[in-house]
Amino acid sequence: MASPRILIHLDHNPHPRVFDQIMSLDGGADQILAHGDVDPQDVPVLVSGALYSRPRDELHRTAPLITGTNDHVIDEMVRQARRAFFGPYRISLMSECKGGSTVAAATVTRVRQLVTLTKARVVVVGGGPAGARVAGILASEGARVRLSVFDDEEASERQAFVAETFKEEIETVVWKTGEPLKDLVGGARVVVTAGPPGLALLPRRVWSAIDGLELLVDISGAEPAGIEGLSGEEDGDAIPNGHHTILAVGGLAVSRYKIRVHRAAVQGLFEREAVVLVDLPETGDRLDELLYVDQEELASIQGFDDSVAEALREGTRVLDHSRRRVPERAVADDTAAPASRGTSRVPN
Repeated sequence: MASPRILIHLDHNPHPRVFDQIMSLDGGADQILAHGDVDPQDVPVLVSGALYSRPRDELHRTAPLITGTNDHVIDEMVRQARRAFFGPYRISLMSECKGGSTVAAATVTRVRQLVTLTKARVVVVGGGPAGARVAGILASEGARVRLSVFDDEEASERQAFVAETFKEEIETVVWKTGEPLKDLVGGARVVVTAGPPGLALLPRRVWSAIDGLELLVDISGAEPAGIEGLSGEEDGDAIPNGHHTILAVGGLAVSRYKIRVHRAAVQGLFEREAVVLVDLPETGDRLDELLYVDQEELASIQGFDDSVAEALREGTRVLDHSRRRVPERAVADDTAAPASRGTSRVPN
């Protein structure tokens, strides 16, 4: 009889997210050992317990999931977890900051199914962990991406993150909730809102006036929607706008796709040894497939695209973008630093 698949859920917040645990059970974990308020320095001891408790041929049936709300802390937790690895004693590991990696991968995959991204102007409103990842993957798909950021420090961090993780460049614009949006979203073919749940960012009067707009996407599944006029259930639906229509994808639809990606990610952790998934790789045919399969078929999917599938087959290859630097910041605030080189500012 095979030993149970155990997922060790480590979170630096007091209460590990229930969402992540449900996704893990649905993704194939038999048991979850959850630990909250985890200090990065405690991670090696916790991970070592997984390495010594099973024979080598069963190590792949144990995997840590590191989650939280602060990228800096998660980075350090991943680094400390890998300190416990030695020789062939390695286990698969996945990390998520506010669900940013899986929601970004699902979002961009759906977007590229609806519009052509090559050289398209795409604006991402909201530069948090999810927004930064959406921007990075969009850029890797050939889009010309503009990301709104809170201040110049965040602009530098986001640009560095995208350059290091995705080997791409993006434009950043300092913008705060309540400031004019016309210059931020002007000329966009696609607009994605990636703000906090329940914060309306894009009024209808603004998006309806964007010349050449083809697609609206909101990644928040809460009310009110991040884009005025969307219910959340839109999934490529056409919205009338004067003499033409605009396609839309609402937050609830994005959430359903994120669930599929997240479940498959967890399943991939148990397929082979030593796969480190800290930022999902660029979108590809595998993600396209994920967004269209039935739930029963998820069990047959191994990985997200060819690069991850290859890593799973090799068993010892590590996919590691863990040196990212994307700290958590509020979307709205009353302070603003002077503009830095390479970063523009929305005029008042």
